[in-house]
Amino acid sequence: MDYNQKEKTMPASDGSAVVRKKRDRRSVTVYLVKIAVLSALSVVLYLFARFPIFPPPFNVLDMDFSAIPSLLGGFALGPVAAIIIEVVKVGIKMATLGSTSAFVGELSNLIVSLSFVLPATFFYKYRKTRKGAIIGMVIGVLSNALLSSLSNYFLIVPMYAKLYSPAIMEVRIEFAFEFGLAFNLIKTVTSSVLTFLLYKRLSPLLHR
Repeated sequence: MDYNQKEKTMPASDGSAVVRKKRDRRSVTVYLVKIAVLSALSVVLYLFARFPIFPPPFNVLDMDFSAIPSLLGGFALGPVAAIIIEVVKVGIKMATLGSTSAFVGELSNLIVSLSFVLPATFFYKYRKTRKGAIIGMVIGVLSNALLSSLSNYFLIVPMYAKLYSPAIMEVRIEFAFEFGLAFNLIKTVTSSVLTFLLYKRLSPLLHR
């Protein structure tokens, strides 16, 4: 064996390893920066762009578009990114402004948002085409409609009733399967359309 030759080739190998480590660190940094930016956008939309669309007592259902950054992040970076963005959004809201609903509203928002963005982005992960994005969002809308209705009926409304007024249970069916269902369908369909229109334009930035 030519030990001199071995010594000559080792630095090149070490150099390649260093380059790979630098590239990996840069990739992680870029990934985290993208998540931070999308999380910030989601927080802004969640805190400052909310409005009710139904009369009392269903006006607690605030319309917002904070799931759009989560969808964009999930499509570009994967489903885990979508989860992180949603958790960061709710966490920052609770840490900065607290809660006016003993955190029941925040829990509901997290359940509703994840039941929408996770199926959509998970499907798109394996079908990265325009058609895949559309099908993924349709699956997300349907998943959200089912899971949000069930969570409202069995979890959220009973928690509100226990914390505030047992009389809320009298409108549990309407809240979960009528106004709540209509609200979530409007919200997820609108968010899907806006995401579809935005993703192609933002894709170069998200994949940079």
